[in-house]
Parts: sequence; C-alpha cells; structure tokens
Amino acid sequence: MAYRITDMCVGCGMCIKVCPTTAISGKPRKRHRVIDNACIDCGACGRICPHHAVLDAIGRKCVRIRRRASHWPRPLIDYARCVDCRACIDACPVDCLAVAFTQDTDDRRARPMLARPSDCIACHFCALECPADAVTMKPPSQMTVQEKFMMDGRFQE
Repeated sequence: MAYRITDMCVGCGMCIKVCPTTAISGKPRKRHRVIDNACIDCGACGRICPHHAVLDAIGRKCVRIRRRASHWPRPLIDYARCVDCRACIDACPVDCLAVAFTQDTDDRRARPMLARPSDCIACHFCALECPADAVTMKPPSQMTVQEKFMMDGRFQE
C-alpha cells in the first residue's frame, strides 16, 4: 500500500524533489498526490514534509526529520559482518552506495560505502536487504568518531 498525502499539504513540492521514483505529482501551492503503482514505500516524502501532510502505508502520520547532515539517518556498515554481497547497493533506490576497494594489496576486497551522502533518502532499504545484518541506520549526530570515519569508506576490520 502506498503512502498518502492529506489535505494538510500546501503544495510546497519538497516531497516531489526527494521522491526517488517520481511517484508524487502536483502543482505548486496545490495538494499533491502519490501515484500508488509508482510508490516504493521508502518514506522519504514523509520525512521531508514540513506540514506533516503524509501518511505512511498503514495510515500513521509521518514524522519530519530535518534534512540536515547531522539529523538524517545514514547507513553504517559493519565491515566485520559484511559478506560483500552488494545487496545493500542493489537495494538503494537513489544509488548513493557504491563499491570501494580496501587498500590491502594481499587481501584486496570490494566493500560497500556511502559514496554520495547527500543523495541518501534514509529509506532503510539497504539495512533491510542486508543478509548479514551488517548495515544499520544512524544520524551522524549520534555517531562516534570511528563510525564517521568508517562511513567515509576508510575500512577497519
């Protein structure tokens, strides 16, 4: 079931800009709507809406998270658990994850990393699809220095 936009919508268009599948339509200053068969239930529209005008797939009002670098959750990869399957990369609807190679020349490995943090819509699809439970979502404001270091693709196992 797709997300829905309520009559609280003022037509600001923030949801249109963040939607990875162009599943939202509407004119400026008019109520927008979600195109059911195009919505992938990522929730980005609800997290970005300043007027709390979005209901999730089961009818709950979505909570806005300010899309500042420190508040928007980002994927953290536990490389000790990661099996290099790339399921997280394939699951990402905005292609913000990419492969990076470890520096060790004797045991060079391809690892997933957050290549474009500003493109991340915090959909959690990467974490949900990871078969090794190696991906968690966490706002940078709650990360340790080491977690921020790892998020930048500097691998430590």
